[in-house]
Amino acid sequence: MKELFTSRKFWMTVLALLVIIISAFVPSFAIDQERGAGLAVIVVSYVIGVSVDPGPGGWAGVFRSRKFWAAAVGLTVIFLDGFGVKLPFGITEGQLADIAVVLGAYIAGVALEGKIPSFNPTR
Repeated sequence: MKELFTSRKFWMTVLALLVIIISAFVPSFAIDQERGAGLAVIVVSYVIGVSVDPGPGGWAGVFRSRKFWAAAVGLTVIFLDGFGVKLPFGITEGQLADIAVVLGAYIAGVALEGKIPSFNPTR
């Protein structure tokens, strides 16, 4: 049971489920299809990324993780947009979904660094 509660994959999944539940019960929180797709891309990319490369353990490992910070920024932007906070530079919902896809690709790329011999971005 301790392993479950220290799992980053578990907590990311719980967070995603909470956002979905909040959108169902809080009328001022609106998650449309594009925001939902962005949320799903970030969550799935993070869960797969942590599965491929869990990184160092503990809270220090979480806070040093590029995957964590990319997911945190993406989820924060989607969460704020869901509550109607105006995004900077007039970003539309479609552009927000595109940003989520780019963040998801970044998370996956960070997870795969050094795991596949032919995938070495420093070459």
